[in-house]
Amino acid sequence: MKHIYAALLALFISANAFAQLPDGSIAPDFTATDINGVEHNLYSLLDEGKKVIIDFSATWCPPCWSYHTGGALEEIWETYGPDGTDEVYVFYIEGDDTTTQEDLEGTGTATMGDWITGTGYPIIDDGGSIFDDYDGAYYPTIYTVCPNRMIQESGQVTPEAHAEILFANDCAAATLANDAAILNYTGETITCGGSPVAISATMMNLGLDNLTSATLELFVNGNSVLSYDWTGNLDTYGMTEVQMGSHSFAASTDFEIRITNGDGNADNDVLTAAVEGASPSTTLFYIYIETDGWGAETGWEIRDADGDIVESVEPGTYGNTSTYEEWVGVPSTGCYTFTIIDTYGDGIFGSQWGSVDGACYVTTVNDDLSTFGWVYSYNGSYDFESETAAAEVITAVGVEEAAEQTSFNVYPNPIENVAWIDLSLAGNEEVRLDVVNLLGQRVHSQDLGTMSAGNSRLQLDLAGVESGIYLVTLTAGNTTSTTRVTKK
Repeated sequence: MKHIYAALLALFISANAFAQLPDGSIAPDFTATDINGVEHNLYSLLDEGKKVIIDFSATWCPPCWSYHTGGALEEIWETYGPDGTDEVYVFYIEGDDTTTQEDLEGTGTATMGDWITGTGYPIIDDGGSIFDDYDGAYYPTIYTVCPNRMIQESGQVTPEAHAEILFANDCAAATLANDAAILNYTGETITCGGSPVAISATMMNLGLDNLTSATLELFVNGNSVLSYDWTGNLDTYGMTEVQMGSHSFAASTDFEIRITNGDGNADNDVLTAAVEGASPSTTLFYIYIETDGWGAETGWEIRDADGDIVESVEPGTYGNTSTYEEWVGVPSTGCYTFTIIDTYGDGIFGSQWGSVDGACYVTTVNDDLSTFGWVYSYNGSYDFESETAAAEVITAVGVEEAAEQTSFNVYPNPIENVAWIDLSLAGNEEVRLDVVNLLGQRVHSQDLGTMSAGNSRLQLDLAGVESGIYLVTLTAGNTTSTTRVTKK
């Protein structure tokens, strides 16, 4: 069902989700005649140094109409188009060839209104073949095309956000003879145990002459700590990844990469990036997963410093709207990474598709299962294809013994009114159950007294509790465990 929504309706699509042609792709050229009989060629406009916004829409599409009538693209056209600074061109391209001129005029049977009146920028009808060339899958799809022919799916954003994309360093037109620009950081983003971090960045020639040399430097706290002299031969708009070498960071650190020699334009010579320090950890990882309505899309893996998988759950394993707890013991101290994967690319953000949001958090624990430190946390509120966090394991715990300690599971989740708690106790313990909302207010408590070791099933009655997200905390002796539930 999710794929049907994406391909046909586009009613729940966020501004930047699910790009068809990936950002950084080369835009396919097109020549098309607008409804006023004027012919336009994309590459000719780009060769003039102009930036181009393409709005692929359909006259019957409600979110297309909403964005169109909001006036963001008209504002861009009036400010930066031919009657403004003459730097930007905007196209409306009707991507559904079954619609008619009457639909554009607002008098047909497949239309949300009059698309022509008040629209100053060109409208191209019957643009289905162009939409196909851009691997179109949903409406509206809005691309920014830079003079270097690279595209970015800019989406349904404000005029200010469009301007930020249009006038970024990596969307500039070549005007100077010699202009090297630094675009993005491509090096390692995690530092662990003081190990060297590989530093690299993408550089583009925004000059009219071929670029043959440049010096890139790494600055930490304003001090140059690494310098690299690049040589090569880049045509105008040519790009290369510059491998600068490596640097050791003691902890999470912000830094700059600067081009300090080799061009005549300082405005695009500085890039800010960061490395994230690994969390101090034990050898025992606790992984908590809540899936959304598409649990089979979710998987995860833990890798060691050599990149070998220590433990993983492949996509296709988990069920829908279910809760899972995993215990993983890594073999020794050292650096490890946890990566969560979503094969569709929308994370566990199920509410955008009419399902529930999932969650994931990863901690490491002591011998008694008390939390030692946090490795990763995700609340189901945004898209991702994968996310990685690092752990620097500094102490070993009794993995087998710890895994046999107290644990519990709440189901069903989400909860209608009543849920069940399956509880496993390692010994005879005083047990207490608390339910707390996200403001820290306790909404339910049960003092269960002394319970015997082994497996038990408890009833959790939340019939009088408002809908929302809650934390269920079970305290058994000196051990405290927490899980997240959703009350319908």
